Amino acid sequence: MNWEEPYDRTVLEGNLGDFDQPLTLHKVDETRWERFWDRLVQEHHYLGYEGQFGGRIKYLATLGSRLVGAISFCSGAYKLGPRDRFIGWDEKTRLANLQHLLNNNRFLILPWIRIRNLASHILGTSLKLVREDWLRQYEVEPWLVETFVDRSMYEGTCYVASNWTYLGVTKGFGKIGQDFVYHGREKDIYVYVLNRRFDKFFRPSLDRLPNETEEILKMMDCVPKWHQGILSEIGVADLSPNDFKDLFVEHVRPYVRYFTRKEHQTNFMAILIGLMSDLERKSLEPIALSYLKVGNVRNLAFFMTDSGFDHEGMLGAYQKELGRFLSAPNGMITGDGCDFPKKGKNSVGVARQYCGALGKVDNCQASVMLGYTGPRGYGLIDYELYMSENWLGADYEAQRKRCKVPEGLEFKTKNQLLSEMIRKAVDSGDFKAKYVGVDSFFGRDHAFLDALPEGLIYFAGVPSDQNVFLGRPDMIVQEHDCGGRQPSPGPSFPPVKVSDIAQNSSIPWEEMVLGMGAKGPIIVNDKCVKVVEVRAGKPGKDVWLYMRQNEDGSIKYALCDESMDASPIDIRAPALMRWSIKQCFHECKDYLGMDHYELRSWIGWRRHMLLVFIAHSFLNKLRRLFSLKEDTPGPGPFPRRPVSLKEYR
Repeated sequence: MNWEEPYDRTVLEGNLGDFDQPLTLHKVDETRWERFWDRLVQEHHYLGYEGQFGGRIKYLATLGSRLVGAISFCSGAYKLGPRDRFIGWDEKTRLANLQHLLNNNRFLILPWIRIRNLASHILGTSLKLVREDWLRQYEVEPWLVETFVDRSMYEGTCYVASNWTYLGVTKGFGKIGQDFVYHGREKDIYVYVLNRRFDKFFRPSLDRLPNETEEILKMMDCVPKWHQGILSEIGVADLSPNDFKDLFVEHVRPYVRYFTRKEHQTNFMAILIGLMSDLERKSLEPIALSYLKVGNVRNLAFFMTDSGFDHEGMLGAYQKELGRFLSAPNGMITGDGCDFPKKGKNSVGVARQYCGALGKVDNCQASVMLGYTGPRGYGLIDYELYMSENWLGADYEAQRKRCKVPEGLEFKTKNQLLSEMIRKAVDSGDFKAKYVGVDSFFGRDHAFLDALPEGLIYFAGVPSDQNVFLGRPDMIVQEHDCGGRQPSPGPSFPPVKVSDIAQNSSIPWEEMVLGMGAKGPIIVNDKCVKVVEVRAGKPGKDVWLYMRQNEDGSIKYALCDESMDASPIDIRAPALMRWSIKQCFHECKDYLGMDHYELRSWIGWRRHMLLVFIAHSFLNKLRRLFSLKEDTPGPGPFPRRPVSLKEYR
C-alpha cells in the first residue's frame, strides 16, 4: 500500500462484475495508515471517526489500485434490548459474554465510487477477516456482529443483501459515560451471527422479538398480480415473488408504525397491493373484494376517511425517504397542475373550471403537485388540492362540513400553493436541487418566479405570445412635436413574440439528443437564444429562451435564468428534466389508479394521494434495483449531457 494525498477522486461507476481488479481489504489499525483512515472517515462519513469504544479493527478497501472505501469494527453495545432478546441471555450471562459481540460502527463507500453490489461484497469480505483478526489481536472469539443504520439517511439495503437479520429500531438513546442520553435519532438494528457454536448455545430467535418484518409478512397473504405494462414501462426485469416480498417489506416498514391497530395496518397493505395490482379499477371496493374479506368494503372506506392515523406525519416520513433516495445537487424540483374530472358536485373542491386532463373547462377537482427529478430518478414530493373562492365562501359552508374541510382554510391561488410547497421542500434540506421547472401556467407569472428560493435556476414554460427583447434596448424618450406632458422613457426597439423567433430562419433549428428514454435516444429539434425579459413593457433581466419542436409540429417555449456565461448545452440539461413530472402523472394514473378514487372528503383525497405516492416510490426502487440491462440501445453510448445528433452518432 502506498496511497498519497490527494488520492484519485475521479468517478468510478458500473457493476462490480464489470471490473477485473480484485477487491482487497487492508487492516490499518495500529499501523502508520491508521491516521489516513481517520482523516478519510472524518472527511466523508457523517459521524466522523471518533466515538469508537473498546477494541477496534479498521480496514481500507481497494479495487485494484483504487481506494473505494473504509470499514471498521469495535466492541458491541453495552445493552441493546432487541439484540439481547434475540440472543435470549439473562443479565448475568450478558455481562460475562459481552466481549464476544462486535459492532460494525463505520462503513464508508467514497462518494465518487458508484459501483453496484460493491457495498455488500465489502461487508461479506470484512466479516470473514474480522473473525480471525479479532481473535488474533484480542484473543477473544467474536460470535455476533451488530450495526445501526440511521433510518433518516440510509435504507440498510446492503445489509439486507448480505443476509444480516433485522431486529427492530433503537429508542434514540446513546451511552455517554455512565448515563444514557436521548439524541432522538432512531436507528435500524441489524445483526449477523459469525459463529455457529454461538447459534447452538444461545439459540438466537426472532420469535422473542416484536418483529415488524414478520408482522408485515403475515399481512401479505397474497402476492399482487403485477401489471405487465408497468414492469416494461419502468424497465424492471427478473422480479421474483420473493424479491418482491423482501423489498416490499423493507419499503413499507417505515410507514406501518403510523398505525396503532393491526386492522389498519392490514388495510394499508391491502390498498398498496391493490394499487400495484392488475385490477382494472383501483377504487376501494374492488381492492377490498380482491385482497380482503367480502365484508370489508365499509371498513376500508372508514379507514381512508375517518380513522385516526397521522397521514400528515406519514407524508413527512415519505418525503424524507424520497429525499434520501433521489436527492442530488444537480436535481430539479418540478411543479405542475394535476386535475381529476368528476361528474358529480359532492366531492371536495369540485367545480366547473379548466381541467388539464380534458383540455377544456369542465367539472373537476384541480390540484397542484410538486415533483423531483435528477440522476437517480424521479418522484412526487407533495400535493395540495386547489379550493376555489366559491368553495371557501358562505354558500358552501354545509358542503365543507360534509367533506370535512379544515376550518379556517384560506383561499390561495395555484401559484401561491406551488410557491409554498417549493419553499417547504427547499427549507427541509431533504431535496438538494439546482433547478426549478414549471409549465407556462406558472412560468408567465413574474411574481411567482421572483419568489423562488435564492440560488435556484428556473426553467419556466411560457406561452407562444410571450414577448421578449432580442437584445437589451436603451430606454429613450421619443421626440414629439405636440406640447403637453413629456412622455416617459421607452425601449429603443420593440419586443417580439417568442413564436416569431421560432420562425426566424436566421436562427436555425438544431437536431439534438437530450438524453435516453425507454425506447432509445430522445432526439429533438430545438433552439437556444439569449433574450431579455419584458417587464411592464420595459427590459428586465437577461435570460435564455429555449424552443423545442414536437413531432406534431407544435413548439414549446421556456425561459431559463441560467448565467449568460453558460452554453446552449447547459440550457438543454434541464429541458428534459422538466417533463419528468408528466411521466409521474402518467405512471400514477395509468398504472396505480391515481384517478380511480371515489372518496369525497378532504382527508380521503389526501390519504389516497399519499398512498399512490408511496406505491410510486416503490416502483422507482424496483426500477433502480431490477432495471433492464444498462447497455443503451442505439448507435452510441448514453450521453451524460445533451449532444448534437451528429456527435452522438
